[in-house]
Amino acid sequence: MLDMVSADADSHYRYLSGLLLGIGLAFATTIARIEMQTMRFRVLAAIVVVGGLGRFLSLIVRGMPGKAMLFGLIMELVVTPALVVWQARIAAQARQ
Repeated sequence: MLDMVSADADSHYRYLSGLLLGIGLAFATTIARIEMQTMRFRVLAAIVVVGGLGRFLSLIVRGMPGKAMLFGLIMELVVTPALVVWQARIAAQARQ
């Protein structure tokens, strides 16, 4: 199986997976004081949405991806912005 993928492709895949893990861990650091983490939360969400826009462009240019990629697209372009709205509400309630 490893022989089917070039070392460059494998390296790039692992690099991008590491980036995603880092983004997830950075999101996790916002949980304890979510009401105080608006800027960090929004920056991380923006990174995820930009990635989702890239995935959406691929859908337009290359066609419909598999179910897992569609799930990722929905998470990136629907769920993530919804979480930003949710976090903003929590932050506003904490300020009151």
